Amino acid sequence: MTIKEVEHVFVYKDKKLAHACNQVSLVALRNGEVFMGFNEERWPIHADSGQSCFIKSTDGGKSWDPSTKQVIWPYTKFMGNWDCAFAQISNGTILMHTRVCNFLAPRGIASEGDQMLGMPPPGFPERLKRQTGYAILKSKDGGNTWSDPIEINTSPIASSSLSAYACGGSGAGHIIELPNKGLLMPLAGTLSMTGEWLDGSGTELERCFLLRSDDGGNNWEYWSTVAYDPASIISFAEPGMARLRDGKLVCLMRTAHRPKRQDNMWFTWSDDDGVTWSPPKRTALWGYPADVMQLKDGRVLAVYGYRKTPWGVRGCISEDGLTWDIENEFVIREGGVPTPKPGKGSRGLQDMLIMSQYWHIGYPSVTQLEDETVIVGYHEYSDDDMPLQYLMCTRFKV
Repeated sequence: MTIKEVEHVFVYKDKKLAHACNQVSLVALRNGEVFMGFNEERWPIHADSGQSCFIKSTDGGKSWDPSTKQVIWPYTKFMGNWDCAFAQISNGTILMHTRVCNFLAPRGIASEGDQMLGMPPPGFPERLKRQTGYAILKSKDGGNTWSDPIEINTSPIASSSLSAYACGGSGAGHIIELPNKGLLMPLAGTLSMTGEWLDGSGTELERCFLLRSDDGGNNWEYWSTVAYDPASIISFAEPGMARLRDGKLVCLMRTAHRPKRQDNMWFTWSDDDGVTWSPPKRTALWGYPADVMQLKDGRVLAVYGYRKTPWGVRGCISEDGLTWDIENEFVIREGGVPTPKPGKGSRGLQDMLIMSQYWHIGYPSVTQLEDETVIVGYHEYSDDDMPLQYLMCTRFKV
C-alpha cells in the first residue's frame, strides 16, 4: 500500500553537535499540542546514559519550536536516564517512565586513545555502568513542571543487570490506561541481575512482561508475562503495545534467535486486560522496535525501524490488529545513515568509531491528530563531518 500527503519535517538537532538525540516518544496532547519526548546524550555518540527531554509542536507537527525544548530529568556526573516513554492519562496527567543507570565517572587521566580523540571513548564514556532501576515522573501542567522521580518495583524481574535490556523497553512502550483507571507498563527483562540463570545452568534470555498500577502510577507490581521462551533460544524485547477499542491488547515484539540472528517481529494478544496472552506468533514483518496504535477509522497501524539497506522507517496496516500481512507494509522514510567520510588522524578515528554504530536509527513512535493525519517521530544520523543522531518526523495520511 502507499501513504498520502507525505511530509518529512526536521524536529531538533543540537546546534553545537555536542549531544546526540534519539529514541523519541510521541503524544498528541488534549490541548492540541504534539509532545515529543526524547533522550539527549551527554556525548555526541549513542551511549544510553543521557537525560530525558521533550520538545513541542503547536501546528500538528508541521514545525517544532526549539524554545519549548526542556530537560525533564538532568543527568549528573554519576547518573543518567534514558529510554523514556510518555502517555497522557484520562485526568490529563502526563506520565514518563524511564530507565536509570549509575556509573563511575571517566578516569581523571585520559588514556592515549582518549587523548587522540580529544574526548572520552565514544560509546564507553563511563566506567562500570549498570542499569540500576526504573522510575516514573509526572506532569499535571502539560510538561511545564515535573514531579520528583518515583522508583518502580519491577520484582520479580531484576531491576539491575549487566544486560543492556534489563527491565528495558523502548520509547514506544507507552503506558496503557484501562477503563477502570488501572495502568499497564510494557517492559522487557530477565529474572537474574546478570542475565545468567540463577542456578548457573546458562544464559537467560529476555522476556516481555507487564507491570500494573492501580493508584495513578505511584506503586507498581508484576502483572503478567507477555512472551517468553523457556528454551532460551528466542529473546523477546521492546514490546510495542496498544489497547483496541474492543478491549483487546495487541503487542509486536523485537526478537533475536541464538546465536545472534535478528528475526522478524513476533505478535501476541490478550482479551483479559493482559492477565493471559496468546502463544506468540512470528509475523512476516522485519524491523524493530515497533509502536502500535488504533487509528480513528478502526484499523491498526504499526511503525518500526528498518535497520538494514535501504534503511529508514516502515509501517504496516492491520484491519483487525490481529493479522499482519507483509502486503500491507509501506515505506515512511528511507535512509538516515551517514555517508562515510575518510579522514586522517583523530578525525579519521572519530569517523570510524561513529560509523561503527551508524545503524542505530529509527526507534519510531506514532500518534494521530483529529484530522486523521498520522505523525511518526524517529531519529536518524546527520551527514555532518561528525555524523550526529537528530530528530525527525513524517506526517501523512493512510
